[in-house]
Amino acid sequence: MARPNDAMSACSRDDEKPVSRRVLDDAIAWQLQLDGMAAGHPERTAHKAWLAAHPDHARAWRQLAQIDAELGALPRQAPIRHVLARSRRRAGWKEAAGTFVLALAVGLGTLLIDRHQPIGGLLADYRTGTGERRTVTLPDNTVIVLNSRSAVDVDFGADRRAVRLREGEIHIETAHGDPAERRPFIVLTADGSLRALGTRFIVRRDDGGTLLTVTESAVLARSAVCPAEPEAACAAEQRVDAGQRLHLTADAVGAVLPARADAEAWKEGMLVVDGEPLAAVAAELARYRPGLLWVAPDAADLRVTGTLPLDDGERALAVLAASLPVRVVRYGGWLVSIEAAPAR
Repeated sequence: MARPNDAMSACSRDDEKPVSRRVLDDAIAWQLQLDGMAAGHPERTAHKAWLAAHPDHARAWRQLAQIDAELGALPRQAPIRHVLARSRRRAGWKEAAGTFVLALAVGLGTLLIDRHQPIGGLLADYRTGTGERRTVTLPDNTVIVLNSRSAVDVDFGADRRAVRLREGEIHIETAHGDPAERRPFIVLTADGSLRALGTRFIVRRDDGGTLLTVTESAVLARSAVCPAEPEAACAAEQRVDAGQRLHLTADAVGAVLPARADAEAWKEGMLVVDGEPLAAVAAELARYRPGLLWVAPDAADLRVTGTLPLDDGERALAVLAASLPVRVVRYGGWLVSIEAAPAR
C-alpha cells in the first residue's frame, strides 16, 4: 500500500486534531490509487494538488502515515499482523483485498480520531476530549464538571431542567440561589433518570450501566422502566443519600452501597486506588490517554495501591513500573503494553 513520504510523516501536535470522515475517506482512496504508481505518473501530480488544497488533507495524509507506522511497529505475534499476513497470502491480493484494506484503514482512522475526541459525543451540547476536563455553568447556576471523554445535552424547559449524559462522567452541584425555582433537576442516561433533591453528586455512564455517587443531600434514582417524571410512582426507584452509591441498569436499580471516599478525586486530576487489579487501574488510566494501553494477562491481576496522576500519563506509568514487578513497553507512539518483568 502506498505510504505518505517521509517528509510528511513527522506528526506535529496540530496533526492530533481529528479530520472529517469524508476527508479521511478521500485520503484512504488516494493511498489505494497511488499504490505501485510510478513517481512521474499524472495522478501523483493531482495528489499533490489535493494535499495543498486544504490543511485537513495534509493532516489526514500524515495521520494515515502514523497508522502505517504503528502497524509496522506492532510485534509479529499481534493478531492484526496475522490478519494482514493471511490476507496477503491469498491469490489476487490487489483485487480481493481492496475492500478489506479500505475497511481496515477506515476502522483504524476512526479509532485514531475517537481516541482523541469520542465520536459518539461530537454533536453533544458540551463535550470533552481525551484527557480533558471542563466546567460548565448552566442557566440556573448549576455547575457541571465533565470528566475526560464525556458528553452531555442540556434541555431546560417549562416543566423540568434536564441534563442527558451521553457518555463519560460528570460531577453536578445544583444551584440553590433561587427559592422560586420549582422545576425538578433530572439527569437522564440510557439506563434511567436521577432526580436531584438539592444536592452534589457524580454520574458515570459506561457499557455496564450508570453509576451514581452522592456526596451531599440525596438523589432519587429510577430505572428506564420508570417514567422520568417525579410525580409518577414507580417500584424500580431508590433514594440514594450522601455517602452512598448505586448502580443502575435499564431494567433494575442495584443495591445501595457505601460511596468511595475518593469519588471526587478525578476533579483534582488524581486516581486513588486501594488494592485494585492492575487491569482495572490501566483501564481507568486509558480514559485519559489518546493511545491504546494494554495489560498482558500475566500482569493483569497484580494489585495496586496508591495515588496516580491522571494529567501526566507517563508519570503514572513510571509509578506503576517502579512499584510493581512490571515493565512498560512502547510499540511506536500509540500502543503501550504493561507486561510482567522478566525474572532475574
